[in-house]
Amino acid sequence: MMAPSRPSDVGLWRLWSASTTVTVTVQVRRIAPRQGGPTIHAAPTDRLDSARAHEQYDLARWHARSWGRPLVEFAAIFGLWVGGLLIGLWAERWPTRATLVLPLTLISGQLFTIAHDAGHGSYSTSRAVNGIVGRLALVPSVHVLGLWREHHNLHHRYTNLRSHDFVWTPLSIEEYSALPRHRRALHRLYRHPSSAGLGLHYAIEIWAPRMLWPRASHGLPNRRRRMADSLALGGLLAAIGFASLTFVRAIDPDRASQPAFWIGAFALLFVLPLIGTQWLIGFVIYLNHTHPNVVWFDDADEWARHDVQLEGSTGLLFHRYRHLFMPRRIMNHTAHHVDPRVPVRNLARAQQQLVAVEGTRIVTSDFSWRWLSDVLRRCQLYDYRAQRWVTMRAAEESI
Repeated sequence: MMAPSRPSDVGLWRLWSASTTVTVTVQVRRIAPRQGGPTIHAAPTDRLDSARAHEQYDLARWHARSWGRPLVEFAAIFGLWVGGLLIGLWAERWPTRATLVLPLTLISGQLFTIAHDAGHGSYSTSRAVNGIVGRLALVPSVHVLGLWREHHNLHHRYTNLRSHDFVWTPLSIEEYSALPRHRRALHRLYRHPSSAGLGLHYAIEIWAPRMLWPRASHGLPNRRRRMADSLALGGLLAAIGFASLTFVRAIDPDRASQPAFWIGAFALLFVLPLIGTQWLIGFVIYLNHTHPNVVWFDDADEWARHDVQLEGSTGLLFHRYRHLFMPRRIMNHTAHHVDPRVPVRNLARAQQQLVAVEGTRIVTSDFSWRWLSDVLRRCQLYDYRAQRWVTMRAAEESI
């Protein structure tokens, strides 16, 4: 497999529309690639995409217009999470706590979506509100905002470019064949048609190595600041633990001294909702850029010639009632990549506007569990030369 070629070192990015060319001058900086990849000079993608969206699609109309209402929305949802913890700690019997696992998972997922917008600066018009909300909203899912923002912006800059995009990047046939058996088994589990491995992939490949502590090998800027962010998250979690202990001591001192109570409460009120949230995140980011019609690249020059933000993301349509608890709004993902300044709450309308202009260029599907299983069966490995998806079974038969 040939290594991706290095794109031209330029500071002018041309944004093409159907009728005109808009040239935007931006300050570029070097981004460290994944190990083995080339150095690519990147521009701030949020700025580029927003400029393009304003010129070509008029998506700026869907940007945040205030900070007060989003702050109230966050306070209400975060209050529900805190209330769920308090109810669980108050309850004397473990079945009551067990009933809170699903609600706490869904609330944690909603808070993660809010933090996603805050990290993009799109949740509200206030930078201070976005910073505070983003950090607090990521506490239930245990993410460091600064690390999430740096890694997520890399994903936006290099969407579907194999050497730099780390989000569900498909292995080539050669890469998969070279893996030891236990690693091949793990990748089969990640993309198993049951969808059980979606959260496992996120936990092992993204969350643990990227979202908790800044590693020097990732080459991210401001590493000391990211360390401070990580320590701040640890402090918040410790404060929540101390407040929980104080609360239980106040209502039932005997229960506060029972290790079995704390083990059960920690598992049901924190660990299982965390695992559930990771499955939700894995589900979302898998389907955002995985589809039989979505193309991936290992050649940077070829990648640069394609409109990957428009054609490399998907839009999924959900049934209003059958999929009531699914994370639906963020699945209007094409609009998000074309203009990350559109908050998730407005993505559906922005996506409709894009579809009205671009039509079938936008990859769109109706979601069902059977459809998801089919995608997981078909989209397992990628032939980067032929630009087509390959199944692991086909690859193993060729070994």
